Amino acid sequence: MKKFLIIVLAILIVGFSAYYAFIYFVSFSQGYRAGELVKFSKKGVLIKTWEGQISQGVSEAQVFYFSVQDNEPQVIEKLKQLQGKTVKLTYKERFKTFPWLGDTKYFVTAVEQTGYRDNQNMSNPDNSSGNSETLQELKKENDMLKQRIKDLETTINVLKNSSNN
Repeated sequence: MKKFLIIVLAILIVGFSAYYAFIYFVSFSQGYRAGELVKFSKKGVLIKTWEGQISQGVSEAQVFYFSVQDNEPQVIEKLKQLQGKTVKLTYKERFKTFPWLGDTKYFVTAVEQTGYRDNQNMSNPDNSSGNSETLQELKKENDMLKQRIKDLETTINVLKNSSNN
């Protein structure tokens, strides 16, 4: 009977180890997501894990929830610094997760800041000619938007006057 219990216990340990290794090391998919980093925090009652979310659009349906493992300190620090900014996340999706790894199946492995200003090289002070061209474009766009607003205000006034008559 003792030998039978040892064999059953060994099978259970090997089975759980294989299951854990499969969940931990085999990724279901890998990819990238971009959006505004809305939230990043360490949460949990007994087991604390790093959890975050990025907004990929206007509606609540376009929110991407993710986890970061404690063995990714550079990713954690970068996400702490980039809250409220537009980011590009590199992630891997697992089949399942364990409570001590994170709440989601999506685990971020790298992060970089993106956004309009970065794409336009506005953050680079040495690129003054690029900045002046971008500034001129923004001024033109601003003037066009002001004119569009005036046109819309005129249209609204005309519609108000015609409904009053």
